[in-house]
Amino acid sequence: MNKTKKLWMLAAILILCGTTATLASCSKDDDSPVVTPAAKEYFTQWNQCEALTALQDYVQDVTNANSPNYIKEEDRIATFDMDGTFVGELYPTYFEYNLLEYRALDDPDYEAPKDVMETAQEIRDFVRTGKKLPDHFDMRHALAAAKAYAGMTLAEFDAYVKAYAAQPANGFSGMTYGESFYKPMLEVFDYLKDNGFTCYVVSGSDRFICRALTKGIGIPSNRVIGMDVRLVSSAQGTEEGVNYTMGREESILRSDELIIKNLKTNKVKQIAQEIGKVPVLSFGNSGGDAAMHNYALSNPKYKSAAFMLIADDDQRDHANREKALKLGQQWREAGYHVISMRDDFKTIYGEGVTKTDFSFPIDTKPLTEWQAGRTVSQEAVEAFGGIDKCFAAEPIPDGVWAQMQGKTYKENPYIGRDDLRHVRALHWDYDNQMHVGEMIVNKEIADRVVTIFRQLFDAKYPIQRMLLPDVYDADDETQMRDNNSSSFCYRAIAGSSKLSKHARGLAIDINTLYNPYYKDRDDGTRFIQPATAADYCDRSWDFLYKIDHDDLCFRLFTEAGFEWGGDWTSCKDFQHFELIEE
Repeated sequence: MNKTKKLWMLAAILILCGTTATLASCSKDDDSPVVTPAAKEYFTQWNQCEALTALQDYVQDVTNANSPNYIKEEDRIATFDMDGTFVGELYPTYFEYNLLEYRALDDPDYEAPKDVMETAQEIRDFVRTGKKLPDHFDMRHALAAAKAYAGMTLAEFDAYVKAYAAQPANGFSGMTYGESFYKPMLEVFDYLKDNGFTCYVVSGSDRFICRALTKGIGIPSNRVIGMDVRLVSSAQGTEEGVNYTMGREESILRSDELIIKNLKTNKVKQIAQEIGKVPVLSFGNSGGDAAMHNYALSNPKYKSAAFMLIADDDQRDHANREKALKLGQQWREAGYHVISMRDDFKTIYGEGVTKTDFSFPIDTKPLTEWQAGRTVSQEAVEAFGGIDKCFAAEPIPDGVWAQMQGKTYKENPYIGRDDLRHVRALHWDYDNQMHVGEMIVNKEIADRVVTIFRQLFDAKYPIQRMLLPDVYDADDETQMRDNNSSSFCYRAIAGSSKLSKHARGLAIDINTLYNPYYKDRDDGTRFIQPATAADYCDRSWDFLYKIDHDDLCFRLFTEAGFEWGGDWTSCKDFQHFELIEE
């Protein structure tokens, strides 16, 4: 038999065997069940609801090749906000806010500069006392965060974020920060992915924070868009990247330069630049996501949809239900589908996670380390040893003296370290909180100054800041614009070469922005310090922090032997009290 004939016979036998095997498996005498793979059930964590139905109907429509609304797979782009849409934001605030608060106030290996510490303190006050955050705080936080993590390599920052994310989430049991993804929204992500959608996280939070948190849930790093800072090579220095060639042994570092805070229309700009296509689906939870939603709904080529999640479940989460319901109505009127956490989610964070009360340790660090500018609670003061311990005049500590060198203190033949004292004091502000303050004064007036500040404190007299001028590099204009109260600074009187009484620590300036210095010149112009205080040169109207003859601060200082610059005739210095010398 030739070779070709053998091959044909072998093929016939194989076909016959295959047919026989197939028939045998289908025989009615065969009791073996026919196994049909079960359809994947995506939404086990959802209740049946309008939002879910709308999503499923939409996906079925645009993935049906016979539908007029069919979308090619490469154009199925879905964007998700992060905080409050994909992951919890109520423990007790945004993850990146919590992280900055820890970095600036609690990390023992980091010493925060003034602006970073103040921003972190504002977060802590908001969380613990309900004090309102300043206007435009998103940008204030972004600038502080850029500075707080500057110098870290990307790997170091990734590890730092993950280490903090491994901590238990405040306000919950059974969950870490890194585990706080909304389980129903993860099902949405899986459903869309299996239906050919490419999903992007488009967050207002730092891009690298989001990357660190989303790695474990299957979102590639190149599909994460967020707040950005400028990145530099470790040996680049001040040279521009376009002129510098990075070496093989160098690392990429974070700089302190903010490039973009990715909120509102900035989200749309980033989507256009990085994705290059208009999304067809958009998921968010706040007004910061509305521009992204509107961009998707304006898609000129394809049918699109937008969904807003509202945090209306005050039983399983730390939510403000009344506020959430108002937002829900607002989003419906805007044409967005609304997802209710309370009504639509069977679970939020998964089984075994329980809402608890927030728990905050008593923070005595501002007092034990005397961190001027920090706020403190009554409990912290009591733990420190009581209110009396918070008012004192002592020799200047070594760390403070080192900070003063070349700034407020310069080598001179008139006054030295032993002639000065470091004053510790608490003070109130209009926020009704106790603030930590410090001041360097001449030892001759130190006890009097402590007594005055204690009397002002007992009367809840408002002083906004009491920081050493060294924090401002001893720049008087800068510290006055910041409404800082201070004393010692080795400098001349404004506009002359004569030493000021500040150079001997015998003069004190209080609430400087609202109580400016001015002098009318012969040419009719007026010299004002700080230059931003022109409105407060007019003393005929009432405003915050104003010092006049009816003011307690005026009375206490003048009774203690000081004269007030507001009584001078050649110029006016409403902030200024100086010792009257014989």
